[in-house]
Amino acid sequence: MISVWSVTKALEDMGVLSAEDTKKAMPLCIAACGEMSKRLKSVQYEDEAAVIMACAGLVLYKFTLMQSTLQEDFSSFKAGDITVSRSASSAIEGAAKFRDEAMICAAQFLTDVDFVFEAVEA
Repeated sequence: MISVWSVTKALEDMGVLSAEDTKKAMPLCIAACGEMSKRLKSVQYEDEAAVIMACAGLVLYKFTLMQSTLQEDFSSFKAGDITVSRSASSAIEGAAKFRDEAMICAAQFLTDVDFVFEAVEA
């Protein structure tokens, strides 16, 4: 199975999750490692950096979804004519982009479970 420790370390090292958030995300991390381990073409790819990052992307996306449902408003700051805000949808979009890019990088090590080919009668 993909190392949960490697995935949590990657999340902390990248600075996308704090140590406290990483603890909160631990059940998601365990689930993501199990899910991605089933998709590996070979057990020998468990330690590949791209696979670890794909797991981290999946965890970050699910954690961001979870956090967005718990918090009504992320943050907003206004100074004169300038307003800086961070909405739940922008955080989810960013996490989804990170997840998708990481999955693309790890694609060579994973089986494709999302593609279905069916014959069509004319």
